[in-house]
Amino acid sequence: MAFLAEKERRSGSHRTVDGYARMLWPFLGGFRSPADVTPAHVLAWAHGIGLSGREPSSATVGARIACLSSYYRFLIRMQVTTANPCEALERPKSVQSVARGLGADEVRRLLAVVPATVAGRRDRALVSRPRPTATGWHSSSPKLSLARPTGFNRADDIYIRIPIQGAGEWLKTSTESA
Repeated sequence: MAFLAEKERRSGSHRTVDGYARMLWPFLGGFRSPADVTPAHVLAWAHGIGLSGREPSSATVGARIACLSSYYRFLIRMQVTTANPCEALERPKSVQSVARGLGADEVRRLLAVVPATVAGRRDRALVSRPRPTATGWHSSSPKLSLARPTGFNRADDIYIRIPIQGAGEWLKTSTESA
């Protein structure tokens, strides 16, 4: 299809072209001509439940509308049609989802399946590495260990030992799931 060839040439991204093809073909297959598509059709498709069976996120809705609108702009330039049914639609505002941290039990279950190999030790360090917090503290040290320090016996708490020039500082991870 000429549209996808042009899209790849202009964007340089194979992933964009593959994504556009996956979105366009199922939608356009239901119409005899691009001129048959109305804003109501686009709205229903853009907000419709996909293969996952879930409501689409605002980013997915926006991507669907952008894909189809780009296709119709191409058709207008090629003088195949005169109108873009996407122009009548409002693009959704993207809503940033809140990241949810893992609770103590989830971290334990995750770390329990990490193999005792070089790659496993690397993965364990990456998984258990503290992330930025509300106070701005974080560590980029790859030499972290999970343990329960002496005197800290609560079974539902996980502690991470962060080496600091041979000494160490214990950081209690959150035991609450967001």
